[in-house]
Amino acid sequence: MPARGRLHIALLLSLVGTAPGCSLWSAPTPVQAPLTKEQADWWAANQQRKRYVPGRGYYVEGTSGFFDHEGRKLPENALPNGAAEEESFLEKVSPKKALAGMKKAVGQGPNEQIARKALEEGDALFRQKQYEKAAAKYKVAYKRWPDSPLEEEAIFKAGESYFFADRYSKADDAYALLVKKYSSTQYLSQLVLRRFTIGRYWEQYDRAHSHLPLTPNLVDKTRPLFDTGGHALRVYERIRLDDPTGPLSDDAVMATANAHFLKGHWEEADYNYGVLRSEYPKSEHQFQAHLLGLRCKLLRYQGAGYDGTPLDEAEDLASQLITQFSHELGSEKDRVVQVRASVRDQRALRDFDLAEYYSKGKYYAASRIYYTKVAEKYPDTKLAQEARSRLDKYKNEPDAPTQPLEWLVNVLPQSKREGPSLPKNYTSVASNPSGNPIK
Repeated sequence: MPARGRLHIALLLSLVGTAPGCSLWSAPTPVQAPLTKEQADWWAANQQRKRYVPGRGYYVEGTSGFFDHEGRKLPENALPNGAAEEESFLEKVSPKKALAGMKKAVGQGPNEQIARKALEEGDALFRQKQYEKAAAKYKVAYKRWPDSPLEEEAIFKAGESYFFADRYSKADDAYALLVKKYSSTQYLSQLVLRRFTIGRYWEQYDRAHSHLPLTPNLVDKTRPLFDTGGHALRVYERIRLDDPTGPLSDDAVMATANAHFLKGHWEEADYNYGVLRSEYPKSEHQFQAHLLGLRCKLLRYQGAGYDGTPLDEAEDLASQLITQFSHELGSEKDRVVQVRASVRDQRALRDFDLAEYYSKGKYYAASRIYYTKVAEKYPDTKLAQEARSRLDKYKNEPDAPTQPLEWLVNVLPQSKREGPSLPKNYTSVASNPSGNPIK
């Protein structure tokens, strides 16, 4: 073949090779492994939950990582189109990555067959009521096949095994791990019930056998190592945060408030009763939250010399109880009415004390303001009549006391400078800010 013909063929091949999508020298697309039946079923069941994230892939709430359009899990450093995403230096040297590499090197990396076998062995041990051995198998299962429906199931079953083995701290840790990795887990209602039961047990034990928070528990495996009561309150808080609209959320808030109330922590109890009243208006605990909240506010009030906000809130709560819960109060309604009257007396006393303070200093203008407030705002109290008599007594008194050594002050020359110095043309500028001549 002539040299010119060979040159034309070479140019043609080079053009074909550089044409988009027509390269004769591009590497063949790697064949993707088919999905397992479990993976295919899971992907089909979660079609409505998937969400596409540009540049990353499909994301399903409650899972970690991203998936391609067929449901295959994408590597952490890969993009949906197969292009590699460059890792940062910190990602390359992260302890998590190093630990995963070590596990893979010694044969402890992800393996679905081993995980499924461990799950089946755990189920068999659970049926035999060998709960701690079953929990150990479930732990192997969720560690060997992470970020999968199998992991979700194994973590929950590990928590259940620890629960029935009376290892409540480990059970709570397993439930917490499940909610952390799968916030919308299908087992949420069951684990919330288990955690509430654990919290109630710890709270009641702490109430019956009170210990200092730093006293270690070295014998009882049903309780945490330290601070049983504090762990109970933490469990209640997690129930409220993890399942805020669940059936036990208001029960957890009420249990928290009652635990603080029984320990005399009036501030914390009042706060939680307030949370229940405002965030759970349909709760069956509304009446108790109002009644005990009223009690907390009265116990928080420390006297006329301190903040009067608890008194204001207590009067509002007493009025709400009388109006909204008259049927539930029954014979206690008269007592609540008396409490509200007592609160009004205390509020009147605060203003009356202020009036007395100003009158003793002979600042009669200020004292007359507060006497008038008592007489007009609290006419049904005993202090109202006393305030009116004081107003008659001080009506002709000067507004403020005479200045001490007034004769000496009058002798001394007055300062000619009454404030900061101003520009010479300040008057003209103030009257004509624009600076334009006034016609």
